[in-house]
Amino acid sequence: HPNELEDDHVDAFGFKPNQAEADMVGAMRYYHARNLVRSSLAHEKAHRQRSHSLIPFKSTLEEAGRGRGVFVDGFAPAGTLMAFFPGKVWPKERLSAASEQSQMELANDPLHQLAMRYDDYLIDSRMSPYTVVKNLWAIAHIVNHPPLRKTGERDDVFSGPNCVTCSINFTEAMFRDQQDKLRDYLPNEYEQPPQEWTRSMFDDEKVVMHGLGLFALRDLEDEELFFDYRLSPDDRQPNGQQYPHWYRVIDEEAVKNRWNLDNEEKR
Repeated sequence: HPNELEDDHVDAFGFKPNQAEADMVGAMRYYHARNLVRSSLAHEKAHRQRSHSLIPFKSTLEEAGRGRGVFVDGFAPAGTLMAFFPGKVWPKERLSAASEQSQMELANDPLHQLAMRYDDYLIDSRMSPYTVVKNLWAIAHIVNHPPLRKTGERDDVFSGPNCVTCSINFTEAMFRDQQDKLRDYLPNEYEQPPQEWTRSMFDDEKVVMHGLGLFALRDLEDEELFFDYRLSPDDRQPNGQQYPHWYRVIDEEAVKNRWNLDNEEKR
C-alpha cells in the first residue's frame, strides 16, 4: 500500500516502522506477535467464564500523533480492574523533599504520563515500556483521553470515558503462601520508600506498594479504553489556551473543585 512507504505511516499496532532502524522494527514485530499470543492464551485460559485480555493497537482517535491505544479483547463487566499504571512511585513526603533537579525533571511530562493519587502518591510512567512487558495489564499509561465525536448535530460531543482511575494498595496479605510468586508482576517500584511514620499512620495493613489502576465504568466488550486525564489548567499552552489542542474538559465542576478555580477567580 502506498501509505506504508511514508515516514509517518502508523501500522496496526500504533508503531511507526519507517522512523525506526531495521533491528528495532524486527524486535518490535517479535514482541507484537508475542504479546498477541500471550493475550490470546490468557483469554483462552479463562474461557469458561466471560473474560478479557488487553492488546495495544492503533487508536481509533483521529488526532495526529496519538497513534496508539489500548483495547479490551473480550468482555469485562462494570467494576473490573482493567489495567495498572506502571513505573516509579513517589510518596508525598519524598516528593516535597526532592532535589530541584528532580522536580524540574518531573515538570517535563509531554505525554501526560504522570498520575497523582488522591493521597498525593505520584506514579511516574514516563519511562515505562508498553511492548516489552512482563505484566500484560501494566499498560494503563498509554490509554487515551476520550475523543471528540461528531454526531451530525453537534461537533463537540464527547463519547465519554469508559474507565476511571482508582488507588490500589498492594498489601503483604496479598502475597502470602502460594501467592508470593505474584510479586514478580508488581508494576511499580518506589523512587524512595515511604517513611515509616506515614505507613503506620495511614495504612490499615502493611502496604508493599502503592499503585494506581483503571476500572471499568460500564460493561466493556471489544473496544478501546478511555479515561479522563483531568489535566490541570496551564497558561503556558500556546495561543493563550489552558490545555493541549486535542484535550476537552469532561467535567467542568470537577475541574473547579480539584483546582480551586472559583477561589482563584475571586482573588
